[in-house]
Amino acid sequence: MKRIALAIICCLLVGPLNSVTAHAKKTFTLENDRDSDQGHQWRNGNDSDDVIEEHLGITVYEGPLTCIRCHRDEAQHALHSVHMQWNGPTPDLINTDGEDLGKANRGINTFCTYAMSSRNTCFSCHVRLDGNAPDDPTVEDVDCLMCHSDIYRRKLLLDPNNTITVTNFKNEEVTYLFGLKDEEGNYISEPDFENMPAGITMAEVAQNVHMPTRYTCLRCHAAAGGGDWTKRGDMGWSSVNPSADEDIHLSIDGADLHCVSCHEGNHHKIGGRGIDLRQTEAEKPTCQKCHENAPHNNDDYNRHAAGQVSCQVCHIRQFGKGGETEMSRNWLQPTWNGAFCYGQGGWVGFEIKELNVSPEYVWFDGTSYVYNVGDIIEPGDFGIYHMAYANGQPFDGQSSIVPIKRHYTNIALHDDSEQIIAPSIMWMFMTGIFDEAVTKGMLDKGLEGSYSIINADAEMLITHGVDPREHAPRCHECHDNSGHTPDGSGMLPFTELGYHELPASVLACTLCHEPENMSWRAMHKEHREDLTCSSCHTGEPTGLKTDLYTLCTKCHDNQEWEDDSHLEHLEEDIACTDCHTF
Repeated sequence: MKRIALAIICCLLVGPLNSVTAHAKKTFTLENDRDSDQGHQWRNGNDSDDVIEEHLGITVYEGPLTCIRCHRDEAQHALHSVHMQWNGPTPDLINTDGEDLGKANRGINTFCTYAMSSRNTCFSCHVRLDGNAPDDPTVEDVDCLMCHSDIYRRKLLLDPNNTITVTNFKNEEVTYLFGLKDEEGNYISEPDFENMPAGITMAEVAQNVHMPTRYTCLRCHAAAGGGDWTKRGDMGWSSVNPSADEDIHLSIDGADLHCVSCHEGNHHKIGGRGIDLRQTEAEKPTCQKCHENAPHNNDDYNRHAAGQVSCQVCHIRQFGKGGETEMSRNWLQPTWNGAFCYGQGGWVGFEIKELNVSPEYVWFDGTSYVYNVGDIIEPGDFGIYHMAYANGQPFDGQSSIVPIKRHYTNIALHDDSEQIIAPSIMWMFMTGIFDEAVTKGMLDKGLEGSYSIINADAEMLITHGVDPREHAPRCHECHDNSGHTPDGSGMLPFTELGYHELPASVLACTLCHEPENMSWRAMHKEHREDLTCSSCHTGEPTGLKTDLYTLCTKCHDNQEWEDDSHLEHLEEDIACTDCHTF
């Protein structure tokens, strides 16, 4: 059985703690402070209503076993979650068969690339106590306190006998320390008392466990990608206690919600995937779970909400509102980050960051493409390799327009296999020499030959940071009432999104009837009660799905083709794609 190193260390540091009893409540609460440097401060309180009476009987903390003894089922559920496994089912990826994938299995991204080559550098933030992502976790690795205590801190120990000495791109010789392991090869953690309230014991931490708060989740997610607000663009440390303008849902001046208010946990499976993530382990949160399908007191607005425009389009006007977010990373330009590698510092790529960024917009049906190590990839538009993109089509009845952050990077492509090479990213951190990191990555995967540095991007869903309702756009910010609003003149690029790609007979209003001359607004008002958007907003058909006789007799007896056949079929909710190819 895997040794629980934390339990041994805690007993040495804390002692028996017999003085703590159910009659002496001592609670430690995280108190938010918008003006503090870290966005939080500690408060030592008494007789908190949040304390669970049964937990006050904990007098000695023995690592995860302290929790598991009473919560065996919950620990098993957590063990098989994405947060523990870094791996999970992929039913919403269009380039897989639903198999389990993730950071621990073929995962790579446009930020720190390949986590599995980072040794323990990228492993420490997550729920696993031993931080040893390459090995399968056990239930004893489920560090419950990571998600159920705001005051808990831990750290991996560095081993002076586990080192690598490198020569970096400045021709400097540098030695890096790596994690201390036990005899079974598991990294050893211990409580980080320097970053917990003064005088607290691990037994008191266990006594004060609670449901996850905003701070609990953001302790990992706020600084994803290597810095505050860096990765996702719609959350950061300020999201612990944001202003109403930054996030009306999370602000104490707004709805005062927690992350788990939307990202509900079912047996420790958390819903919510976005575009660039692989796993789907639970039902995704939607706006409609709290808001009605027709949430506005304006029929025009409600038609938008019921149609192709996601709520986020109108209600998240910008991202990077609480801090600069990374828009691109150049690995060929090493840049020093002193926080990397457990404070030893590391050379990361040069980051371009921006504040208050207007999103791009794409169609998204809930499924996406995400590149996996070992796959063949081909260049997309302008020679850019798309490592993650939303799947969706205009007016297909399933897709909505959503706001995205598009992140760019450069990465290596193996010339012969056309695979993206997973670099040995720790070598880059230590040396700043990306070419050497790529070469080592090729060796790790058994690849030989040459490679090219390519430009790549990833689409990332923007769904946090909802604005107050008064910030929502008015009609003229998107439409100029011409029926053909040019891209760049309003919020949405209508031509790019496919709104202006209409068959000639639709543009001439002769598909269903004699030509008529109506204003853009009147024309839509006349048709929207009887027709779907896709009845008109579709490309030119390329032909029939089969010969005309077979096509007609599939649904009814053969009839003569008449001028009003299209109108009759549209009124019967027959989609264009039922008969035509495109």
